[in-house]
Amino acid sequence: MASQDSDNMLSTLSEKSLSGIYLIQDGKFCFINSTAASYGYYKVDELIGIKSDSVVHSEDREMVTANAKSMLHGKRQAPYWFRIIAKNGQTRWIMETVTPFSFNGKPALLGNAMDITDRMEAEELLRKSEILYRTLFETTGTATIIVEEDTTVTLVNTEFEQLSGAPKDYWEGKRSWKEFVHKKDRERMVGYHQSRRVDPDSAPRNYEFSFVDKQGNVREVLITISMIPGTKKSLASFADVTEREKTEESLRKREKELKDKTHELEELNAALRVLLKRREEDKVELENTVISGLSKLVMPYIEKMRKSNLKGSELVCLNIIESNLKDITSPFMHKLSSQFSSFTPRELQVANLINEGKTTKEIADFMNICPATVEIHRHHVREKLGLTKKKTNLRTYLTSLK
Repeated sequence: MASQDSDNMLSTLSEKSLSGIYLIQDGKFCFINSTAASYGYYKVDELIGIKSDSVVHSEDREMVTANAKSMLHGKRQAPYWFRIIAKNGQTRWIMETVTPFSFNGKPALLGNAMDITDRMEAEELLRKSEILYRTLFETTGTATIIVEEDTTVTLVNTEFEQLSGAPKDYWEGKRSWKEFVHKKDRERMVGYHQSRRVDPDSAPRNYEFSFVDKQGNVREVLITISMIPGTKKSLASFADVTEREKTEESLRKREKELKDKTHELEELNAALRVLLKRREEDKVELENTVISGLSKLVMPYIEKMRKSNLKGSELVCLNIIESNLKDITSPFMHKLSSQFSSFTPRELQVANLINEGKTTKEIADFMNICPATVEIHRHHVREKLGLTKKKTNLRTYLTSLK
């Protein structure tokens, strides 16, 4: 009667329990509650009488036996876990404790188990996620760290080791990020650090600062930093922009040099313009002086000599001198000689006399040559002016050149 009451009590307790309970005697299930049976999607009567390790994953059987013996002998107190193969072929995870028990006057083993498949799968996903995260963190190609609210650096990657000149075990859990920040930037960045933890949008995500490595070298870096959602941690990555800064500084210096040189050239051009203007003024002044001098100091004497009854070659020479002086000072002749450089001196002289209204005979007498020679010169002048086949009056055309 007492044995029957004991069995009834065991049956009632086991069926009301939230965990799996079973008795193993001679290596076989002699009792198992429905909760334990459900772990493998079995019914209770499908497991009674079969070997208990038949449902254990083959790779875990030796380990389960060793842990069970250790616990039965008081050498182990903590639960252990292992895999079973469910009725549908799925793998399930079980956490188990065992204790010695007497059943129907014979030694038995009382097992207490829980299905931890969901937890193990979650841990496996977490482990894979952590592996993925660490792989991404390590292979991002950019110096990266994670810092705590108290500024402690908790994780660094290989690129940061190279940037800082110190190994991971120097930083992780031991040092503040303030150590690698130049003192001129430290106060500003501490302010960002604190305000970011009150409002993540209150501090800039990207900015530049001076980075001091373990050897004391200073480099200019661009930091990108943001909070890790749901935590007070922040993730920061660094890009060394020292060379870019040097290039930009070089360009700024070059630009300043170019501006200075441009300014110098502008001043030089202005000075040249003044000099050219002055030269032109001097030229005009010289021409006026020469013309005035000739008119006042030379021409009166030529006119006086003309009235002194010169004859023959003397008069011819005087006429030639007078004509040449007029040619030299004549604006018309200056323009004609500059525009038509192919004219000979004789042709220029004939053109000037035609422009003054002289006839062929007058020109011949003035130049002491025959009229036929004057006509040849007239023909050459018309030809060089492009008037050979035109009816344009030569004197009219020459007058238009003034």
